[in-house]
Amino acid sequence: MPENIKLEKKVILEEIRMIKDNPSDDIFNYFYDIVFKGHPLSFPILGTKKSLNALAVKDIDDYFRHNFSSNGIVLSAAGNIDHSVLVEMVKKNLESIPANTNRSERIEAYVENRPKRISKTYKGKAEASHICYGGLGCNKKSPDKYPLSLFTNILGGSISSRLFQKIREEKGLSYAIYADNIQYTDAGIVMVYAATSDSKVNKVMDLINAEIEDIKKNGIKPQELEIAKENIKGTIVLGVEDISSRMFRLGKASLMDNNVLTIDEILKRIDKVELQSVNDIVYKYFEPEKMDLVVIGKTAGRRPK
Repeated sequence: MPENIKLEKKVILEEIRMIKDNPSDDIFNYFYDIVFKGHPLSFPILGTKKSLNALAVKDIDDYFRHNFSSNGIVLSAAGNIDHSVLVEMVKKNLESIPANTNRSERIEAYVENRPKRISKTYKGKAEASHICYGGLGCNKKSPDKYPLSLFTNILGGSISSRLFQKIREEKGLSYAIYADNIQYTDAGIVMVYAATSDSKVNKVMDLINAEIEDIKKNGIKPQELEIAKENIKGTIVLGVEDISSRMFRLGKASLMDNNVLTIDEILKRIDKVELQSVNDIVYKYFEPEKMDLVVIGKTAGRRPK
C-alpha cells in the first residue's frame, strides 16, 4: 500500500508541474486563493508539493474511514439500466461498507466579502498575458442562480456575447475571452477570463469595465436576454443527450441539493427570469472596486488599472 501511494504522489506532482506550465489553468489557482482566502475552496484541488509530501498513509486512512460510509454515499446511474438489478448489485457489493454513526455533517464555511479589491500580478513564461477578473458570486440555493447565469452568458458566455464581440471580433485584442459563474453549496464565484498580449492588458481591462458600466447605465436589452435564455436552455438539453452527463447531473443534484429537478422544470425556471432581475445582477456582483484581479504575464509587478 505505501508503495502505491508513493507512486501516485509522483503522478500528482507531474500534474502540478503540468498546470504550472499552462497559465490559462494555473491562473485560476491564484484567483481562487484570493477570492476565497481562508475558505477550503481557496486550496488547489491537486494540492501543493509541500502538502503532498507531508501526506502520510495514516492521513489517507483516517480520511477514508471518517468520510466514506454507507450513509454518506450517493450512487447515480443513467442509461439502459434495470433498477431492481442495480439495487441488488449495490447491496451485494457495498454491504461491507459500514455506516459511520460518528460521521460529522458538513459545516457551511463563511466566505469573507472584502470591501476592497485585491490586484496581483505573477511572472509567466508564455508570450501571452492571462487575466482573471471577478469576485464572489451566489451559492447553489440563491434566488440569483438563474439571473446570474443569464447575465454572465450575455456578458461573455458565447460568441454572441458583449465581451466576445467587442474585444475579440471588433478590436482583435484577445484570442480567448469569456465570463462565467460557478455556484457551490455555500459560496460562488464570478469571473472574466481573457488572454492577450502583454502590452494590451490595460486596454482589455478598460474595455471590460466599460462594458460593465454600459450595462449599469443602459441595462440589458430584451433581445439579449432572450438569446441568453435560448443559449443556456440549448446547452442543458444537449447535455442530457450524453449519458455520462445525465448521470453526473442526477448524482450532483441528489448529493448537493437533495432534490432532482426535471429538465422541463429547469427550463421553466429559466424562462421565468425577468429582465429587471438580470439587470440587478451587475450591482450585486460586478462592482469593479470590489472585483479582484490576477494577471500572469511576462512583466511581473505591473498593476492594471
